[in-house]
Amino acid sequence: MEAAPVNIIQYFDGAKQGIIPLFQRPYSWERKDWKTLWEDVLAQYLPNDRTSHFMGAVVTVPVKTVPVGVTKHLVIDGQQRLTTVAILLCAIRNHPEADEPTRGIIGDLLQNRHYQPPDDLKLVPTQADRLAFDALVKGHDLAPYEESTVVDAYRYFVKQLEGKDGDDEPIHPRTVLEAIQQSLQVVMINLSATDDPYLIFESLNHKGKPLSEADLVRNYVLMRFQHSIAAGGEQEQVYHQLWSPMEAALKDQISEFLRHYGMRFGSNVRKGEVYTAFKASYEGIQSSEDVIAELKETKQCALAYERFSNPEMEENPEIGERLQRMIDLDSSVFFPLLLRVYRSWQKEEIDAEAVIRFLAHLESFYVRRLVCGVPTNALNKLTLEWCSHVPTETPDLWLAEKMSQGTGGRKWPTDVEFTDALIHGQIYPRRNIARYLLDNLERAFGHKEQAYLDAATIEHVLPQTLSEEWKIELGDDAAEKAGKWCDTLGNLTLTGYNPELGNDSFSQKKEILEESHYELSRGIVAQEQWSIAEIESRGGELAEMALLRWKHFPATERD
Repeated sequence: MEAAPVNIIQYFDGAKQGIIPLFQRPYSWERKDWKTLWEDVLAQYLPNDRTSHFMGAVVTVPVKTVPVGVTKHLVIDGQQRLTTVAILLCAIRNHPEADEPTRGIIGDLLQNRHYQPPDDLKLVPTQADRLAFDALVKGHDLAPYEESTVVDAYRYFVKQLEGKDGDDEPIHPRTVLEAIQQSLQVVMINLSATDDPYLIFESLNHKGKPLSEADLVRNYVLMRFQHSIAAGGEQEQVYHQLWSPMEAALKDQISEFLRHYGMRFGSNVRKGEVYTAFKASYEGIQSSEDVIAELKETKQCALAYERFSNPEMEENPEIGERLQRMIDLDSSVFFPLLLRVYRSWQKEEIDAEAVIRFLAHLESFYVRRLVCGVPTNALNKLTLEWCSHVPTETPDLWLAEKMSQGTGGRKWPTDVEFTDALIHGQIYPRRNIARYLLDNLERAFGHKEQAYLDAATIEHVLPQTLSEEWKIELGDDAAEKAGKWCDTLGNLTLTGYNPELGNDSFSQKKEILEESHYELSRGIVAQEQWSIAEIESRGGELAEMALLRWKHFPATERD
């Protein structure tokens, strides 16, 4: 290993090529980073003010190449700095006031002029940025790449070059180039051909954790393959065929998917430990064929996971609807378990009905626990236990039996417990479950012209703030009665008229609710008065509907 401080511009000298390996993430510097670099350059703009400005390290490792062509090396660390400097050089070169010598110098810095592709670029970004960067360096049309971060950075520097210097004079492109050439320094670390580039990359990046967990997993997996610099090499094929589709499907959810994927057989993978767990799981896999086989399964699970987050993509409408309920309930704690069952369905080991019943059990288990106030802190451990033992055949029957055996913090509340909580429990303060219950009970009416639920708000028939008329309606101990019954399910409905209703009298509210399209309000407007008896009675009616909607299997004794 060799290390020495150099001006960053020296990296671009000579006939050579730096390749950003696939295990690096795409170009990701943002406006704040561009701004920092620009301000650093401007601080060195005037010749009399120039000093050395240290930018960090650039780490490279040589790549075995054929006897002809330019010398090639992998950029293990520092790609963001190098790419940004190259983009800034393009902006300087393209400035209307740039003279021919300036353009010539920059041309020599960015391209190996006497070589043909793929040897012509001094710096070759990852695949995600390659076409945009190539077009920028070679002065081609940028219109097809306007969504690229590379082009965004270029536009930023073009605008900055149109500004003024510290003396309020127009910025001169040649002077900016000289500031870069003379002042911006890095420590250039050149590894030997025998050094393992990924181990160096890991030591530089994992311990400081500037990369996402998914970045680190991708990098580790790709480095299990030869880092061929030729198009169509093994590493590149694996990236395009297996890893890239996962990134495209899951985007910023890929780290969470990898965590759930690692948990699907019962291992607990904590946030922030995804990479460590994934690496450990690969230690026993030796051949590239076995790595590819594992990645193929990971890809299939990733495409399944995409439907967990986007149920509208699911071709089976009932499964899609059940998946949407999992999202509405924010019950992703079950996703590792669901990955197992969904993949069994994809492999035709079980039928769609088993998946639907499995999802119904999970929903009932979760809804009943939320309504009954069972703490959720046991769910992660419980899910991992189920993941360890869930069978391929009849997983729905197995799950129902396991759920029914739970007690305490693991229990599946019975019909009696569920009914009591629905009638007497304070539902409204737990706003998410209150809304979920009301939305799904409204749908349970099966109205052919169902009201638009997204526009609805939750209405307290007995208002939270009692008027004198309501105090008279409730009689003695009105405040105490209201405190006990106001937030129960029997007193809640859905309406689009919430601001108009306020704490109006019951007769006034009835007039408005009679115009409502929500079936939940039909039983309310049929009442002559609205007292505790009516609230409790309606709570019982809704509880009966809820028992049918969120059944307990095996069936429990009804009250």
